[in-house]
Amino acid sequence: MIIQFLLIILILIFIARLFFQFKKKSIGGGEFFGWLAIWIIAIIIVAYPKLTSFLANYVGVGRGVDLVIYISIIVIFYLFFRLLMRIERMEKDITKITRAIAIKKEEDDNR
Repeated sequence: MIIQFLLIILILIFIARLFFQFKKKSIGGGEFFGWLAIWIIAIIIVAYPKLTSFLANYVGVGRGVDLVIYISIIVIFYLFFRLLMRIERMEKDITKITRAIAIKKEEDDNR
């Protein structure tokens, strides 16, 4: 019971920070609503742990906590994949910019 209370308070702090980042325009609307949905689902799971057991039994997993762990691992791998794709795209953009600057500098030096 105490752990549920503490976890919900912690999640509410994360949600408050999320709103602050959205207000500062550090994150976009899609990202904001995606994270907000994740944190709301986390509050529901913490507040009603038997719900995860019900869902776990429905999909054929032994315990609710196992289902939460499986889903969390899948989400973490997906976010990691997206992060890697973003880094690769940024590296390509940096390469293009560097080439453009080098070509422009070479053209300016030849004049």
